[in-house]
Amino acid sequence: HPYDSIFRWKLVFEPNGEIFGLWEKPPVDLFIKIYLFNITNSEKFLAGEEKIRVQEIGPYVYKELMTHENVQFNSNGTVSTNPKHPLIWQEHLSEGRLEDDPVIMLNIAMLAFAQIDNERGFFFRSIKNGLLVGTGQNPIVKMTAKEFMFGYETSLTTIGNKVFPNWIKFDRVGLIDRMYDFSEDYETFYTGEEDSSISGLYATYNGSPNLTQWNGEHCSSIHLASDGTKFKSYIQKNETVLFFRKSMCRPQRLVRRSDETRFGSMTGYTYVFENNSMDNGIVDEKNKCFCRKVN
Repeated sequence: HPYDSIFRWKLVFEPNGEIFGLWEKPPVDLFIKIYLFNITNSEKFLAGEEKIRVQEIGPYVYKELMTHENVQFNSNGTVSTNPKHPLIWQEHLSEGRLEDDPVIMLNIAMLAFAQIDNERGFFFRSIKNGLLVGTGQNPIVKMTAKEFMFGYETSLTTIGNKVFPNWIKFDRVGLIDRMYDFSEDYETFYTGEEDSSISGLYATYNGSPNLTQWNGEHCSSIHLASDGTKFKSYIQKNETVLFFRKSMCRPQRLVRRSDETRFGSMTGYTYVFENNSMDNGIVDEKNKCFCRKVN
């Protein structure tokens, strides 16, 4: 059918192509809402008098500008790129919340540092423990919401960056900042030259079809996953869709939730994360590879 031939041709990524342009810089409004849990009884908790109490505050809303930079077409039917995901503060959507709101939070720098490779030898652990004690870190600290999300300075990370540069490559630590650090990342996607249905799907992430932090194909493979800009074409009714974003730390599987749904003048399908999508093997045996320490 002529329409099918034209459709397949349009799906293939090529310089200045329509679908490629939409993938390179998606013209969509993508927002993230962040909720923090402010500790309300830190003194009594640290004194051992009460269990910790928290208050949910938020949303802190940011617009994510998702782009693929430094695009290079390769001779093997793939395209390489550096992902960029800058976040733009949206005060008018944050329901009165401000980035400089004072919050009392767990010291994630201290908690993260305490967990660095505890299986290493005595000398390594002695240096690490000496830094934890010598820098006088408190497990609970007061800061602004923005500092917790995007980085606050501590003597622990500053010194740790110099002592353990292979593990601590930054001198500030923020929860969202670490999740959205793409400074050294590079991705390779299929152009669809040989199979138009997989254009825009992952071939590799940082040079590998597997994530280094997980073992086993079920947990580590991002091959043929979508980064959310373009999904597989010609999806079959019972087919599972693989989805990967670095900020989620793991590939996720999407399943069809409904039959045909109308979106204006178009017909489509709704896909959702499969049940127990954050399971580490407690519910579903195949997810045990998401737990690196199994008793």
